[in-house]
Amino acid sequence: MKRIKKAGRIALSVFALSLAAYVSEAQVGIGTMLPQERLHVHNGALLGTSDAVGPQNSPYSQEQDPIEFKMKWFQDKSAVRFLGERVGQTGLDKASIGNYSFASGFEVSASGEACSAFGIRTFAGTRGSFASGQEAMAVGSSSFAHGVNVKAIGHHNVAMGSQVETNGYSGCFIFGDNSGGSTKSLTDNQMMMRFSGGYRLYTNNNSSLGLVMGPGGSSWSVISDQNKKENFVPVNGEDFLQKISTMKLSSWNYKGQDPKTFRHYGPMAQDFYAAFGKDMHGIIGSDTTINQADFDGVNLIAIQALIHRMERINTDLRAELATIRQELATVKASAPGNEQASAK
Repeated sequence: MKRIKKAGRIALSVFALSLAAYVSEAQVGIGTMLPQERLHVHNGALLGTSDAVGPQNSPYSQEQDPIEFKMKWFQDKSAVRFLGERVGQTGLDKASIGNYSFASGFEVSASGEACSAFGIRTFAGTRGSFASGQEAMAVGSSSFAHGVNVKAIGHHNVAMGSQVETNGYSGCFIFGDNSGGSTKSLTDNQMMMRFSGGYRLYTNNNSSLGLVMGPGGSSWSVISDQNKKENFVPVNGEDFLQKISTMKLSSWNYKGQDPKTFRHYGPMAQDFYAAFGKDMHGIIGSDTTINQADFDGVNLIAIQALIHRMERINTDLRAELATIRQELATVKASAPGNEQASAK
């Protein structure tokens, strides 16, 4: 037992000497404003710093200033910073630290309450805001900015991608591609998107149904490839014309909209569905919506039926006209004056 106690005291002494040597080498300091140490505690805050390093450590290769790395826990703000920045910058200035905020990256700032900033020179400046990426800015309550040179300025906004800005409006979603363009919101509560490669919206799991707007397009195209269709059934255009002729058509506005500025023309979904909502295979559309592709299809069928009807009428009229001409020629030939002329 004595040998065990002695061995324990020896081990404790070795551990204490090792710790003292480590502390001496690591330079842990407490209670100093100008520490020479790499890790120290001051006024309840934990601070870690590095020596200055060369400008090659900056994310911006064109800059020539030396860089230093810092970490600090602000106990009286419940805030944390993990920063790299040029020597002389004030990323740890207490006045610019938001309560309950978090920031990590190169020269990032989170000055709003409970906000976060990540990446390279991003800024979150208002309560609950979030900025990440490179040179992204979120200034507005609960606004979100992610990407390159994006700005969610205004309350409750989302800005994502590249070179987009909510422009001080609120309640906006704005997204931008990497084409080099620049796009800004134009009003409150607006969704705006810029994608020079076009848009595709699919409504099934194998991406064969939906809508397409190609590069440079200005309207949606319905996916209508014959190879993606089946169960073809011919239709009677004259039946369609008859149904259209009895359909109630009017002008109207949606409830809740100002009738002075929001008026429309067209049928009711219930009437359209009653006329064209079924074929021999199943249901087409619903009694509360009108599918634009079906609407266009009905119009084309009706136009084709009118063309065929006019062709038939034109054929009948030509035949009738030829008969009339023949009869007139016969009458003219049999007139008295014509008989004498024929005898001479």
